[in-house]
Amino acid sequence: MAATTQQINLLLPELRPRRDWLNAARLSLVLVAIVTVLLLNAGWTAWQSGRLADQLEVAQAALNAQTERTEEIERDVAGRATDQTLIREMESREQRLAQSRELYDFMSTTTLGNLSGYSEHLKDLSRASFPGLWLRQFSISGDASHVLLQGSAQQAAMLPDFVGRLSMGDSEIRNQRFSRLTSTRTRAGTDEPVYDFVLETN
Repeated sequence: MAATTQQINLLLPELRPRRDWLNAARLSLVLVAIVTVLLLNAGWTAWQSGRLADQLEVAQAALNAQTERTEEIERDVAGRATDQTLIREMESREQRLAQSRELYDFMSTTTLGNLSGYSEHLKDLSRASFPGLWLRQFSISGDASHVLLQGSAQQAAMLPDFVGRLSMGDSEIRNQRFSRLTSTRTRAGTDEPVYDFVLETN
């Protein structure tokens, strides 16, 4: 009788011994890591909270100072509002301002003639004159609304030049037109003739 043998493969995967990866040592390391992360997070949160608390304290101090300043200004304004002297002064200034506005409106809408004097008119007459022509008499009414000039010239051609110079002046005479012009040739005790003239506006 022949002997039979049978081989058994004990290295099959389902027969191999299993090793558990989660043992006590690894579990301890995982717990230590978790605790470390929690501690770091708690420390960071505490640091941020302290920093925010400091900023909040500074902002609160600034707010308190501003509040005190505002209350002080309000008290000062309230005190001034009840000061009768200041109230009377304010009313007096408002009254003077109203009067000044009324006077300005009146002066702007009313024609009162010449308000600046005759110095500019006289300057224009002086600048327009030149050697050989002189004025003997002149009359200026209002702000040059009526101008009468009487004088003499050595030559008749000097009159248009004189009128042209007046039209280039700075006073109101420059805007007037002479509607009357008379010239008379005379001899004033000399051999040379002299032209007496009269210039007059409307």
